[in-house]
Order: sequence, then structure tokens, then C-alpha cells
Amino acid sequence: MQTVQTFLQTIWASILLLGWFKVIIIVVAIAVLSKYQYVLGLLAALLFVAFLGHWIAF
Repeated sequence: MQTVQTFLQTIWASILLLGWFKVIIIVVAIAVLSKYQYVLGLLAALLFVAFLGHWIAF
């Protein structure tokens, strides 16, 4: 449970760090690129944003 909570906090911190507008652009771009696999695209976008935010913060 701690891992999931840390994961969600990282995603939320990344979203706040990058700003909503940039996040929406990233999510939409990845979703459009993977329109046949929207759920996987959305997951990939969230993981990318979390990674990017974590990388920028540290």
C-alpha cells in the first residue's frame, strides 16, 4: 500500500510541478498517438509525467 501511495503522490507532485496545461498537452498527445490503446496511452502519459517531475525535482 505504501508503494501505491508513494506512486500517486509522485504523480500528483509532478502534475503540480509541470502545471495542468503542459500535462493536458502531454496526455492528449500520447492518447492521440495510441488511439487504439487509449488506456495504455493514458498510463504511459501518467508514468512519463511522474518520471519527468521526479527527475526535475531532484
